[in-house]
Amino acid sequence: MMTVSADRTTPPAWSNPNFRRLWRGSAASALGSEVAELALPLFALLTLSASAAQASTLRVVQFLPFLLATLPAGLLVDRLGPGRLRLMVGADLGRALLVLLIPVAAWTGTATMTGLYVVVFVVATLTVLFQVADFAVLPAIVDEGQLVDANGKISAAQSAAEMSGRGLGGLLVQAVSAPVALLCNALGHVASAVSLGRIRLAGADRQPAALRPSGHRSALREAAQGVVVAIRHRYVRPLLGEAATFNLFNEVFVLGLLLYAVQVARLGPVAIGAVFTAGGIGSFVGAWFGARLTGRFGYGRVLLCTLAVGNGAPLGALLANRAGAGLLPLLGAVFAVMGVGIGIANVHAVSLRQTATPERLRGRVNAAYRLISWGCVPVGAALGGVVATQAGPFAAMSIGAVGVSLATLWVVFSRVPALAAIHDAAAPLTGS
Repeated sequence: MMTVSADRTTPPAWSNPNFRRLWRGSAASALGSEVAELALPLFALLTLSASAAQASTLRVVQFLPFLLATLPAGLLVDRLGPGRLRLMVGADLGRALLVLLIPVAAWTGTATMTGLYVVVFVVATLTVLFQVADFAVLPAIVDEGQLVDANGKISAAQSAAEMSGRGLGGLLVQAVSAPVALLCNALGHVASAVSLGRIRLAGADRQPAALRPSGHRSALREAAQGVVVAIRHRYVRPLLGEAATFNLFNEVFVLGLLLYAVQVARLGPVAIGAVFTAGGIGSFVGAWFGARLTGRFGYGRVLLCTLAVGNGAPLGALLANRAGAGLLPLLGAVFAVMGVGIGIANVHAVSLRQTATPERLRGRVNAAYRLISWGCVPVGAALGGVVATQAGPFAAMSIGAVGVSLATLWVVFSRVPALAAIHDAAAPLTGS
C-alpha cells in the first residue's frame, strides 16, 4: 500500500471546494468568537456594571456546557450521521440569533446579568455541538491524504483569528461600544452558516443503518462507550494523556507567568499582549506549513519531535530571573517556539485521532477526549492559584513549565512515534 507521505498525486485540500467552504465557515465563526472573548466580559463590566463575582460567574457559565453537554453532543453527532452538517448550520444560526439578543437588550434597556447568563450558557452549549460535529465532518469532506493539510489550514485560521480577534474586539469596544462589537460575533456565525450550507456531499440525504438511533440501546451506555474507547485506544490514549497533562500544567504556567509579569517584572498590558501574540504567530506558521514535514520525516516522528519542542519551550521562562532587560524578548521567543511546535503537533494529533477512530464512534470519542482534557483546565487554574499564593508567581511558573514538558512522555512511551504514515493508524479497534 502506498503511504500518504509518499503519495505525490494527492491534490492539496485547498483544491476541494467543499473544504474551502468548511474553512471559510470555520474562520468566520472563530473570528467572531474571538471578538466576543473580550467584548462579552467588557459588556458585563461596562454596560451592566457587573461586580467581580458576577464577572467570575459569567466565565463559569461560559465553560460549564463543555463539561455538561460534551458527551450527549458526541452521541447526537454519531446518531445523526450525514445530518451533522445540518446540525452545524443550525448551531451557527442559533448562536447568531442569541448573541444578537444581547445588544438588542442593551439598546432597549432590558439587559440584565441573569439574562446574560442564560444566553451565554445556551450559546456555549451550541458551540459544543458545533465543535464536536466539526471534528466528525472533516474526514467525510476531504480524502485521507488531504487530512493533515486540511487540519493544518483550519488550525492556522483559528490561530489567525486568535491573534486578531481579541485585538479587534478591544478596538471595537473602545470605538463603538461593547454591544456593537458583539454584532460582529453574530455576523461571524451567520457567515459561517451560509458557507457551511453550500457544502454538498454524496449521499448526504441518506443515513447509514449503523448510525440510526436504536430504541433498545441505552443512550448512557453509548455515550460511555466513547470514554472507554478514548481511554483504551492505543493511539488515542497517549494523545489524551498528553492533552490532559498539558492543559493542567499550562494553566499553572500561564497564571504564574501573568502574575510574574505584572507583579515582579512590571510589564504593561501591551508588552504582555505582545508575548501572547508571538505565540499566536508561531502557532499560525506551524499549523499552516507543518504538514510539509510529514513526507520527509514520517508521521509519528514529526508529531513526537514537534510536541517535544512545543512542550519543552516553557522551560526557557525559568531564565526570567536572570534575563533583566531581555525579559520581553526571552518570553516572546519562548511563546513563539511553543506556538510553532504545538501548532504542528496539534494538526498531526487531530488528524491521527480522526483517522484512528471508527467513523461510527468519532463523535463520542471526540466528546470524551474533550471532556477529559478540557476538564483539567479549571483544575489547573485552581492549582495555579494555590501555588502562586503559597510559594509565589515564579514557583507557579516553574512548576507549570516542568509539568508541560513532562506531558510529552505520554507519546514517547506509546506506539505513536512508530507510525510512518497516518493510514497505518486506521486499524480495527484494539486496546494496548
